Amino acid sequence: MGLVSGSGYFLIALGPAVTIFASAIAPKPFLILAVIASALVWLLSLIAASIVWRAFLPGADWVFLPMVVTTVALQEVVRVLFWRYYLKLEKSLNVLATKMRKPHLNYVDRLEIALASGVGHGAAHAVFFGWSVLILASGPATYYTDTCKQMPYFLVTALNTLAFFLILTFLMVITFNAYTKDEHSQQLFVPVMHFLAALASLVNLLPNGCIVGVPLVFLCAAVTMGYCGKIVWDSVGSSSLDPGDLQRRQL
Repeated sequence: MGLVSGSGYFLIALGPAVTIFASAIAPKPFLILAVIASALVWLLSLIAASIVWRAFLPGADWVFLPMVVTTVALQEVVRVLFWRYYLKLEKSLNVLATKMRKPHLNYVDRLEIALASGVGHGAAHAVFFGWSVLILASGPATYYTDTCKQMPYFLVTALNTLAFFLILTFLMVITFNAYTKDEHSQQLFVPVMHFLAALASLVNLLPNGCIVGVPLVFLCAAVTMGYCGKIVWDSVGSSSLDPGDLQRRQL
């Protein structure tokens, strides 16, 4: 039974990530490189944050608030730096494309790279916070915490892992669009939503907090996905080109 439940938790937490990777990223080697590069960057940022805060753990629950705030702030700084590095890489690729008489990166290309970068960030977060815990779920028993007796701890972890994967993946897509088009409202949305989701996850530390914290994190995921979808839809809808021409359209 432990293997069955452990597999179920794994599919809840990482099933969408595997699906997105297999269907949209794996067929294109360059996107795989984007996933690996992004995951490496975010893992390094998370490791740096964990080294700083390791000395304060275990400790009182109040320690988690400044820890989450500073970690999210660090990741948001890294997110902007990552986009700036990508921008330099894109310029180099376009110069190379000009020399080889190939088309420059278009809207769809950038959208795919943004998605791959987001998957890398989300996957790094999932491995760091989710997989390291869910690997224990394949054992012969489950586990409940004193603050959440309604749901197994592994289920709460799996659901939070899924929600944050979706949030971080699509926040990256919004980031690429926001800084490429200099959309200030979108630039503000990204860190605000990341902070809200992170703070919502802390609700799980309160008595019976999981019945509130998990839905709040999924609400953040739904808002992020909806806003990202609207941005992409508006970008496509604002064009009078047909889908074939859109593939050649520059941002």
